[in-house]
Amino acid sequence: MLRRVCYMTVLLAAFLLMSCVKDDIRRGNDALRIGDYDRAIANFSKALDSDPANRDARYGLALSYYAEAEDAERLKDSSFARWNRTAHEFKILSALDSSGSIDANYSTCLFYLARVTLNHDASANVLPLLNKSIQLDSLNFFSHNLKGLILAQSGNVEDVNNAKNIFIHIVTREPQFVSAYINLGNIYWDEGDVESAWDTWSAGLQKAPTNKSLIYWTRVAEDSLKSMVLSGRL
Repeated sequence: MLRRVCYMTVLLAAFLLMSCVKDDIRRGNDALRIGDYDRAIANFSKALDSDPANRDARYGLALSYYAEAEDAERLKDSSFARWNRTAHEFKILSALDSSGSIDANYSTCLFYLARVTLNHDASANVLPLLNKSIQLDSLNFFSHNLKGLILAQSGNVEDVNNAKNIFIHIVTREPQFVSAYINLGNIYWDEGDVESAWDTWSAGLQKAPTNKSLIYWTRVAEDSLKSMVLSGRL
């Protein structure tokens, strides 16, 4: 009889704990939905204190940190600490959720973390972050583009060629991604390939006719081509 009573007590305690966790998650989701990130984080954290492996609570906490960091990003108040904390939560969450539903957000988080890391330390090696970001979401062209920029600036011939391939890949898959036209044209220009630079910037200008950088550099390349023709170099 005593054993039965103990068993029932354990079951009741487990039920009450599960009920409390569900309530914390519900309150966290309500707070997250209205943008009250502090309360969302507090409630999801409380749920995780009771059940650290709870996928829904962990997902809610990761999304809360992500939304908070993204809001700060829009206000030009990006910080390494925010994105690093968010990436940490997504990393834990990825061990609990292999469905792929979190991959796009996790990928974007790693892009922002890479960018803010470079702002903090221009010499930091963020390629592992970008490679992981691209692995999670092959359509994250912001990560592709930042990786291309880093490789292009290395001065290594192989890296520069890889950067070219990255920018070509971007404009082929996402023709409206204007920065890739600018960056690819820059590489050709630095190599002295004025024709390819003009072709690339002109193609970008067709997609973004008001882009000041493309307007300027297309004109510069065009003037250079005219000069080459007049001098017999082309």
